[in-house]
Amino acid sequence: MSKELELVEDVWRGEAQDLLSQIAQLQEENKQLLTNLSHKDAGFSEEEFQKQEGMSERERQVMKKLKEVVDKQRDEIRAKDRELGLKSEDVEALQQQQTRLMKINHDLRHRVTVVEAQGKALIEQKVELEADLQTKEQEMGRLRAELGKLRERLQGEISQNGQEKPETEPGTEEGVSEADRLAMELKDPNRPRFTLQELRDVLHERNELKSKVFLLQEELAYYKSEEMEEENRISQPPPIMHPKTSLQPESGIKRLIFTAIMPMVAAGLIIDDPTLQPVRRLVSLPGKCKARGESHVFLFPSPRFSFFSRDKKRLANVQRTMPAQESFGQWANSHRDDGYTEQGQEALQHL
Repeated sequence: MSKELELVEDVWRGEAQDLLSQIAQLQEENKQLLTNLSHKDAGFSEEEFQKQEGMSERERQVMKKLKEVVDKQRDEIRAKDRELGLKSEDVEALQQQQTRLMKINHDLRHRVTVVEAQGKALIEQKVELEADLQTKEQEMGRLRAELGKLRERLQGEISQNGQEKPETEPGTEEGVSEADRLAMELKDPNRPRFTLQELRDVLHERNELKSKVFLLQEELAYYKSEEMEEENRISQPPPIMHPKTSLQPESGIKRLIFTAIMPMVAAGLIIDDPTLQPVRRLVSLPGKCKARGESHVFLFPSPRFSFFSRDKKRLANVQRTMPAQESFGQWANSHRDDGYTEQGQEALQHL
């Protein structure tokens, strides 16, 4: 556009220069004619004088026309100059907008790459968590099967013991009464089928499984909340964080840990196991309880521990930090809370 305007302007300027040169040439010729006319004799005829006047009138008309053309071309050139200035301003504004859009595009591409990397990491983490969950479910199923077999074996042993006792004591009235009593006890659906130690072991196993299921649910909810926070953080601008002076209230998970797990740790019933990472995240420091003016510290034997019954074989090799009964009694007196969860209460009852 600008090149075309420059070409048109050059053409107009060339035509104007030609016209101005013609005007100057005609003016010189007119002067020469006037001088020649003054030097000539007065013997000219009237016809020749009229011809000269007609020529001068024609030259004047040509000069007027040329002047009008020159003025018109000047006005057009000024208008084109103004239009060219406006176009140049528009071009500069478009260039600035283009640079701004390029910067925005670069920032968006960087954000997209970051989001893609985060998405890949989350997908890998999700796959790992699903694999861990499947392995844990398989292990729980195996433990339940072992528990069922143990119950069947105990029931068989109890039934055999109940059948042997009435056969060994026949003949006397006391034996008959004892046999009748045993028969009634065998028929009684509410009769005790386990010894006290076996019942404690079964209840302890059940509490361990419940605690494990609860911790798995909490771990799953924790990772889901992390995914939701990441999505919200991506969709929203990062807020300005101010330091908080108020302390956060203790969560239910920490309460469960300090009410149910800490006595087990103090008694040496919990040993190394790599399946309870959320507990290690929540409890990173040893807990302290104060009672009767004394301070007792519950120390974890290792950063990883287990609720499984298969670890009971290694209880003899674990060094207990303090006597179980004394530490548990002092801890229970100093940490009374009506808001215990079901898992914490059952664990406290069957220790």
